[in-house]
Amino acid sequence: MLGFIVIILPFFLLFSFSASLKHRILRNVFHGYVYFLTRHLLPLLQVYSIVEISGFENLNPKKASLYVANHRGRFDALLLLSILKNTCALIKSTYTRFPIYSAFVKYLDFISINSESPRTLAAALSKCRELIANGKSLLVFPEGTRASSGRLLPFKELAFRLASDMDVTLFPVIVHSDYPFMTKDPGSIFPKKKLSYTVRCLGPMDPEKNEAPEDFAFRVRGIMAQALKILDKDTMWEI
Repeated sequence: MLGFIVIILPFFLLFSFSASLKHRILRNVFHGYVYFLTRHLLPLLQVYSIVEISGFENLNPKKASLYVANHRGRFDALLLLSILKNTCALIKSTYTRFPIYSAFVKYLDFISINSESPRTLAAALSKCRELIANGKSLLVFPEGTRASSGRLLPFKELAFRLASDMDVTLFPVIVHSDYPFMTKDPGSIFPKKKLSYTVRCLGPMDPEKNEAPEDFAFRVRGIMAQALKILDKDTMWEI
């Protein structure tokens, strides 16, 4: 017991004097946990396999970017953050009721947002601008909630306004599973069969000259909808 205390005590003392060091260490621990969970543990347990990760090879993790992804399941953000480097995520404030997401907000620079509260919406937007200005990339689910069918919901403008205002390149990303996992379908929390995931970055997009954010959002949504339609073919998502 004494030996254990001797080994652990320096770490507690170090943490007590350096909050920033504690934050960095815990952030790396959480990043490692996300990577191990999504890329090793769950595939090892035969929950799913990842059949494709493509389009991310030439991304510059040192340059701030905006990633917009479709959203069918609660697992989407964790899977994407195991792939994207130097990236934080915008999530619904209701997710922070779950202890694990609360920890992610604290240590992984997740930004919680309540679209029904103008005050918290303004604070979230300010935080997004701050992180991008400091070189962080941002992951946004522009539908704002999980889609209950294969069809993309209308896109909210926030990410597209940020791309225009801050001159940041936007990358549409597709997350696709051939079977529901942690979707709004109650039976999807414990899937009855092994899933196959495809994660595909569709390439950089920038707003055209004088293009309004809502028009930019509509254009990107059309490209993502077409990519999803192809992947949905011959799966239960096919409309």
